[in-house]
Amino acid sequence: MNFIELVISNEYATILEQLTDDVQLDLQTVGAIKGKNKSLELLKKQNEYLENEITEIKIFRQFEDDNQLVVEYDILLKNTFDLPLVAVITKNGAQYNSIRTYHSVYPLTEGHIYRASIFDRLIPLVEPTEVVHYFDAISKGSIEKTMRTLSFEDDVYFREPAGWRWNHKSKAGLHEHFKHFFADGGVPLKFHNYIFDKNKGSFAGEYTCDVWGSASFKPQAGISIYDINKDTGKIKAIRVYDNVDTTYV
Repeated sequence: MNFIELVISNEYATILEQLTDDVQLDLQTVGAIKGKNKSLELLKKQNEYLENEITEIKIFRQFEDDNQLVVEYDILLKNTFDLPLVAVITKNGAQYNSIRTYHSVYPLTEGHIYRASIFDRLIPLVEPTEVVHYFDAISKGSIEKTMRTLSFEDDVYFREPAGWRWNHKSKAGLHEHFKHFFADGGVPLKFHNYIFDKNKGSFAGEYTCDVWGSASFKPQAGISIYDINKDTGKIKAIRVYDNVDTTYV
């Protein structure tokens, strides 16, 4: 489902016919509902929030597992900035029973809007191996252990939630990025759901963030995506989609 394109073009009926009666929608900044009969209002709110801001919509990457589909968008805004946005869509036969979107609002507002945690249930992260090592390293705030998970032969990069203006590359650039990232300590994320497309070598993990170094704050939802070198297992790209702000206490 090309969810954002359908929303922006007002093709609500096309979306609704693909949703189960008990569908759950949780869309960044515009709200959450349960039930198809309540979906139209929320879809219209999503349209109103983005429609007048957008110049062009492109699909950056799409991958899936048996039960879930991930669609990453690169959206060009009229203010000339880009808006990375991701939709996580849960399959139910030929229909879909949940859609969650994530993006930073910084490209739109140069600020933040609080996004509460979505999930209650925690799950262990057990695959892929280097992503497990990566999250162990960032939870401890270890620059060197984090760097060891990255595939520099693939020109690895780390793109921040606010867009490609904040894209970090090269050993020196990534070392400096993580030095800043861990300046006050590690970032221990709580995981709730993940999608791993082994054929494409892409992994997405949905999480809650409520601790960053010495700061504790209201639990906030996010997702990060990793492209993996299928030969070495090392991470060759990191793209983060969240709106986490440590000032929400």
